[in-house]
Amino acid sequence: MESSISRRSMLRGSALIFGAAAASGIAGWPAGPAAARPWKHRSTFVPGADWYDTWGNLIEAHTGGMYVENGTYYWVGANWQGKYGFQKFNLYSSTDLARWEFVSTVLEPSSDLPTNHEVARPKILYNGLTDSYVMWFKRKDYAASFNDVRPGVATSKTLDGPFEFLTDFYPGADPQYNAADFCLWQEPDGTAYYIASSPNVRGGEYDRRIIMFRLTPDYRGLEPEPVYVGPSDGREAPAVFERLGTYYLVTSGTSGWTANQSAYRTAPSLLGPWSDLEDLGDVTTYDSQPDFILPVHGKAKTTYLYAGGRHLQEALGDSRYVWLPLTFSGDRLTLDYYDSWSLDPRTGVWHSGRDGS
Repeated sequence: MESSISRRSMLRGSALIFGAAAASGIAGWPAGPAAARPWKHRSTFVPGADWYDTWGNLIEAHTGGMYVENGTYYWVGANWQGKYGFQKFNLYSSTDLARWEFVSTVLEPSSDLPTNHEVARPKILYNGLTDSYVMWFKRKDYAASFNDVRPGVATSKTLDGPFEFLTDFYPGADPQYNAADFCLWQEPDGTAYYIASSPNVRGGEYDRRIIMFRLTPDYRGLEPEPVYVGPSDGREAPAVFERLGTYYLVTSGTSGWTANQSAYRTAPSLLGPWSDLEDLGDVTTYDSQPDFILPVHGKAKTTYLYAGGRHLQEALGDSRYVWLPLTFSGDRLTLDYYDSWSLDPRTGVWHSGRDGS
């Protein structure tokens, strides 16, 4: 989930559910199928560049999430292949955030999830009660109205799948709640939350707000009533993380596929009270939308990594990833842009510039 990394064995891992400018997006990755680069402990990120897996294939993990287990990062996301509609979800693994190995296709189209639906933003949690992995995703029927959008759930006994579709539904006992972009959050005691942008219609007027529901103990459903309903401020693409007792809720505005100004709120608890919105990044969030926030816990410090997607509506397969470090001044959050920046995941220390300067 967009979540903190828990080390409790009952949680097993942590989901962060809180995506041709350069030859390679991250140093240490091949620049193409026949190319290879010497390995460095330090990973260099080039926002918006072509990012390849260890086989030399472009990484297809759009609008995804990150799950961390036993020191390994697992990145799950949508394979767009330049098309609208559901193609499949891919899973990649890395121990250093630099070299990503394709693991498997974890969810594919079916009669329950046809290719003429949008199926996006996958996030994975491990559930100790059922000893299984639970994947949540956004599901929308292109033929239906915009407000006909809801969460879907799939499960697997193994992280590499395949995941089996379980259900989709409108959250809450009150049918006014639809749910679009979302993230998951898991507390250290195992309590988990679904945090979504809810496009609703009340009194004939369009209304979009952030809503939160507590997951059922098996993580396969939601409690009937929301635990938080935010103001009607047109926010989506939520990403949550916690730092030093302060919770952060990062969201984008709503402008279709066009990038816009992200912003954040802070609170002493996930349930609030939440502060007023503060802008994050520039007016287009460096031409990206939030996917998740990844805490990288090193021996020297923790770096919080903003992971966003640069979406190209006319050619989705050419969309790329924008990963940048977040910085803090007290509780204030800043997202600056770097053409390249490097991170040593062993220490948690990052530097601007490809050479670590």
